[in-house]
Amino acid sequence: MNKLGVEPSVTRWNEGEARFLDWTIDGVALRELVPAQERTPLFLDDDDRWRESAVETLSRLLGSLPGHFDDGRVALLMCPLCGDLGCGAYSVEVVRDDDSVEWRAFGWQVDYEPYDPDQNFRFREARFDRTAYEALLGDLLSNYRA
Repeated sequence: MNKLGVEPSVTRWNEGEARFLDWTIDGVALRELVPAQERTPLFLDDDDRWRESAVETLSRLLGSLPGHFDDGRVALLMCPLCGDLGCGAYSVEVVRDDDSVEWRAFGWQVDYEPYDPDQNFRFREARFDRTAYEALLGDLLSNYRA
């Protein structure tokens, strides 16, 4: 089993920067595995426009809301400026069983075209202990709802 975590990260562009929590898998930041300028919606700055996105994304990853995309996939990393799925996002298929949660078929996706699985990334899938996964995401969800 893999271990899911989060760590502080920053992405920069000409107009500014965004500080957020990046996903880690076995201690390695997801943005290092991609690599990407995109960010999670788990902001660290006082930016209320991302709060709703953080709550929705965590709820989708926990299975209490459907995925971001028509095919059920969930966005992990999205546009750092606006979070619009039309700008593109790195997404996964989330599969749950009694004991584990899997992130499968990681790849680039936009909301106006079907997902193209013909992509080559260092990270393709991960499997997490369901209890630990739900505890981490549940704690994050409580923090972003507060």
